[in-house]
Amino acid sequence: MEDDSDDNFVTSAEETERLSEYPDSSRANRRPPIFRSMPHEIHCKYDVRVISISGEYIITSSTVTKVWSVKTGDCIGHIGHPDLRITAIAFKPSLQVEDEGSAIWLGTRDGGLLEADIRTLKIVNKRTGVHNSMIKGIYRCGFEMWSLDEDGRIQIWGPDERTGLPHLSDAPKSQRIQVATACAIVVNSYLWVGRAKQVTVYQPSYSQSELVQFTVTRPLTAAKPAGDITCAAVIATDPEHVYFGHDDGKVSVYSRTKLTCVDVVSISLYKITAMAGVGNFLWVSFRTGMVYVYDVGQRPWIVMKDWKAHENPIQSMAVDRTSIFKLGTLPVVTMTATDNILTIWDGMLKQDWLELNMQEHEEEYCSFRTIQALICTWNVGAAKPADLQQTSTDSKFLRKLVESADDPEIVVFGFQELVELDNKTVTAKSMFKHKKKHKDKANAQQHMSHQYKAWQDRLTEAVSHLDSRYALLLSDKLIGLYTCIFIKEREKHEISNLRSSTVKTGLGGLHGNKGAIIVRFTLDDSSLCFVNCHLAAGQSHVIPRNNDIANIMESKITTGGIGSTANMADIYVGGGDGSMILDHEICFVNGDMNYRINLHRVPVMKMLEKGELDKLLESDQLLTQLKKNPSFRLRPFSESSIRFPPTYKYDIGTDTYDSSEKKRTPAWCDRIYYRGPGKVFPIEYRTYDVRVSDHRPVSGLYDIKVKTVDRELRKEAMQMSIRRWEDFVQESIQSARLHFQENEQRSR
Repeated sequence: MEDDSDDNFVTSAEETERLSEYPDSSRANRRPPIFRSMPHEIHCKYDVRVISISGEYIITSSTVTKVWSVKTGDCIGHIGHPDLRITAIAFKPSLQVEDEGSAIWLGTRDGGLLEADIRTLKIVNKRTGVHNSMIKGIYRCGFEMWSLDEDGRIQIWGPDERTGLPHLSDAPKSQRIQVATACAIVVNSYLWVGRAKQVTVYQPSYSQSELVQFTVTRPLTAAKPAGDITCAAVIATDPEHVYFGHDDGKVSVYSRTKLTCVDVVSISLYKITAMAGVGNFLWVSFRTGMVYVYDVGQRPWIVMKDWKAHENPIQSMAVDRTSIFKLGTLPVVTMTATDNILTIWDGMLKQDWLELNMQEHEEEYCSFRTIQALICTWNVGAAKPADLQQTSTDSKFLRKLVESADDPEIVVFGFQELVELDNKTVTAKSMFKHKKKHKDKANAQQHMSHQYKAWQDRLTEAVSHLDSRYALLLSDKLIGLYTCIFIKEREKHEISNLRSSTVKTGLGGLHGNKGAIIVRFTLDDSSLCFVNCHLAAGQSHVIPRNNDIANIMESKITTGGIGSTANMADIYVGGGDGSMILDHEICFVNGDMNYRINLHRVPVMKMLEKGELDKLLESDQLLTQLKKNPSFRLRPFSESSIRFPPTYKYDIGTDTYDSSEKKRTPAWCDRIYYRGPGKVFPIEYRTYDVRVSDHRPVSGLYDIKVKTVDRELRKEAMQMSIRRWEDFVQESIQSARLHFQENEQRSR
């Protein structure tokens, strides 16, 4: 039994304050949204500081401005402006949507403005001295252009009477706003400015006959604690809200009409670097190089997609809704501050859309059946099978366990500490074998092999008492961890793609005293994955346990492959290929997860005496992480309601919680979690009074819905899905065109 004498506690002051419900990531797709008909990357090969996109054109600029084709990735040409460094960029408005993207304004470091014609690649107008400091941003508002410098001066360029468009040759109207602006965004006719932790809303206006009217509202502060503002975004289909990203991974949501903060949603622990409204979704990038796509119209928010877009922090994200008019799609461009590579993503998420649409219609091409799985997790504390014979209760445990289900198709045993983790002959010498004699190593290996074999024989004998015939599907081991899976004989021919792998997390991932055994296979045309884990011990070691889970979930467990006649998208989920745990349609994670109750022993014992399990569970570290840590990797999983007392730590041979000098606090260390929306249905979750270990075993019984794909029917269903996609694209084009026309009318 491992030593976990650390009795420090994570206090409530150290925990993140509860905000809105964290986004639901249970169905997130991790496949990068790469275009199949467009280039994925454009290597600019020079120092790029600002980017913008409109229709076919991507503009990059700093010491030189270049125009790129999003269709081919080729550089169409460059616009020269010697000795001028560009710091801001925006496309000039057009009267007709067909002319969008034909002219661009460039702001310079010394406060000047340039206008360039994209078709001729020439500077057609230039103004110097309109700003006294570097221009930080240029913004479109209907048929007006607003330029903002780092001193807080905004110049408003209104449309002239002759063309109805703004011109640099005209005189702008001027006003000053707050300095040190982190970000600014135009929302209807208002300028929303983020600075530090506050938002201020301004209303610039331009008139040929009147002076500028400028209304400043009081600063708006996030309703709940949030870090400094870094970026902002609006979603065209959400006319009510403005979204601000923060450096602590939170998004604050403001009402446009009420001018108040209505919510703060914690989506990460990492700095948000850029955001954009793309279609109906909010795209968010982080300093980790990750991009997440959220459906913010749901409560909680739904994580539609997440993927590693760049190795370095993402600096810019650009999208133009009118691109869909000319391209029939919606490219999104991201860029870091270091590699000067533009990466182009499919903003309409075509492959994801088709995949989800097919899943919604899988009844049209799939047949289904329900099987049962019985899963037992137990830290056996190095007990031997023979130890179960010491009492009549213990001797009946395994038979009682397997007979608790009515001949389940799958029986999974996930054990931990099959060997004594404090036994220096067994574990330390296997870890640091280069320092020990060969004889000691051989003795340790022989001891472990004998222990594994003894338990396998005992488990085989236990399942033999069931009415059906069972076969050993697979067994695997990792020092103290041991997984043994049995399956009904008649199901064996339905199994394919059977693989197992191990992940070591002990001693920084070097050794297997902690870690996981991962078994995956395909049954019919459904993918299943079973994870047996043992996480870091210690009362206060929540972060090490979280890191263990993250390392396990993020490990590439096997090479991909479907081993089935069905399409990979029918077998796996989230855009995966079966090489990672969350690629699988149905997942179970069991083990000694070692999460504790974040209270001292005395109040815990009093609540147990009163039977106040629900109150006690409020302080369970694992449940707390699920509620308060948006990056916790078990958040996509569910657990059946706990209706049994803590499973650790007992005096061996008794029903008494630890009476040793350490008097460890009882805890629900032993858990079973599952994931499979609409596919997994829990039946029973219970524990057993077995006294040969300081842990009690826990079992879960589940109905599982598996499918078989009819290939011919699937082809027909896919054709229908493609037609629905084409209809969706046309609807998106019409919606974007209507939005453009409404903005045009509002600005006249």
